[in-house]
Amino acid sequence: MVIFSIKELIIAIEHVGSTSIEGLFAKPIIDIAIGVSSLNVIIELKEKVKAPGYVEVPVSIDGKHVFARYKEKKITHFLHVMIYNQNLWIDQISFRDYLRLNLDAKIEYIKLKEKLANEYPNDVISYTNEKKKFVDDILKRAKKL
Repeated sequence: MVIFSIKELIIAIEHVGSTSIEGLFAKPIIDIAIGVSSLNVIIELKEKVKAPGYVEVPVSIDGKHVFARYKEKKITHFLHVMIYNQNLWIDQISFRDYLRLNLDAKIEYIKLKEKLANEYPNDVISYTNEKKKFVDDILKRAKKL
């Protein structure tokens, strides 16, 4: 299993994304957040995740590296590698935990995802930008707790 060969590089690992929230509509892709001590660890990690078939995905978020694993030309997993307990990590976990605990917010997110999937079936950028507004609102709510 991949995790054991990179265990010494990882501080924390969490199942995140829509598949980590029970009852939430999701594509069949597993998102995994990996917390590391520094982005320097990424260089070593990149080499280790290549063996089981992960490839780096270009992202435009400073401080985050993403790797994807494909099976039959479809993405099956994403690894979101970031510094543990810094803003990106905290936001990722806070968003997931808030939706797990707040049924109204989860229902609101389900409706939004369905609406955006219909409005932007082939426009990932617009879909993501519209979804970001909701995510930012949830993060504000979560910080008030």
